Amino acid sequence: MGYIDTIITGLAVFPFLAALFTLPYTLFQYHSHGSVSKYRTLVIYSFILYLLIAYFLVTLPLPERDTTIGNCWQDHLSLVPFQDIAAYWQDKPFGFATIFGFFRSFALWQVLFNILLTVPFGVYLRYYFKQSLPRAGVLSFCLSLFFELTQLSALYGFYPGPYRLAAVEDLITNTLGGVVGWQIAYLFMMVLPDRDAIDERSRVKGRLVTGKRRFWATFVDYLVSDALLTFLAGGLAIVLPGSERIFESGIGTCTIFCINGLIQALATRGTTLGHAICRMRLASEDGGAATRGQIVKRYALLWLFVELPSMLVVWLNNSQFLEYLNGYVFVFLIVASNAYMFYYLFIEVFRRGVHPMPHDTLSGTAYVAIEIPEKKA
Repeated sequence: MGYIDTIITGLAVFPFLAALFTLPYTLFQYHSHGSVSKYRTLVIYSFILYLLIAYFLVTLPLPERDTTIGNCWQDHLSLVPFQDIAAYWQDKPFGFATIFGFFRSFALWQVLFNILLTVPFGVYLRYYFKQSLPRAGVLSFCLSLFFELTQLSALYGFYPGPYRLAAVEDLITNTLGGVVGWQIAYLFMMVLPDRDAIDERSRVKGRLVTGKRRFWATFVDYLVSDALLTFLAGGLAIVLPGSERIFESGIGTCTIFCINGLIQALATRGTTLGHAICRMRLASEDGGAATRGQIVKRYALLWLFVELPSMLVVWLNNSQFLEYLNGYVFVFLIVASNAYMFYYLFIEVFRRGVHPMPHDTLSGTAYVAIEIPEKKA
């Protein structure tokens, strides 16, 4: 497997890694900066992609396990740096042909590759992470040490023996590469947006509670409510056999969501777990603290718009009035319930700005951002 194949492998694996990283990253950005900056996201994701490809370059291709049996770490550890370069010049006459051959030799290109491997690391450390030159050197050394120990440990003991050479030479060249990257990062900083400017734009944008922000807060509270519903249904079925009929009446996650949100909001004057993670709170339309009456009215209206139609469908389907009802009644109720929730959770994500929902307007409530202290941001 060549370098190009390894890079392609990294590009293929990255989307799966990014999918696992997206939710915690998004919630962290809302909590730390108040909004998700597209440019910061591009920088962070490119940094993760770089680290992934660099890791693959020092570990791939993976050999067959049987081929590493009997390998010992002493034979895969080189403590003398630049042995290959010294061996190339040994007993060779100094001349144009020798120099030209040296520039085409594997020994030189191996050193240059190890330097180039960590140059981007140094660029990221200075441009985005604001590290000094000494710290960049130390962190580049630590990254290189991690790579070498990975090779020496036979991929953390997965293989019976090591299959790649761990060399002191790599520690030197990788550290040098990080330092070189830190030095040339100035060229990138001349054309790329400043990190402080990115943070300031995020703080300004974070003062608006957009549909995307509401979506992530609702998503967290919905997961908690769904877990509570599962636990409650299972617990009642064990303690009170036959209690599952309660949930057959149409009580679903939205009911638990409204009850859970109502209890949390009343206890904290407008903040649920999802709100706290996304640094937002429920307030009155003028920005002041929401009253208990407003909070109760808001969650009651949300339940009325979303869950009541679904419960009516279940109740009517099992009632004596079923034979008198037209099928379009059920279709209307189901569509009304799902349409409001779909709009609440998804349509708002693609709309710019702040757009209150009907249950917000009717209850006189609105979402406001929790200010982030400048030092913490």
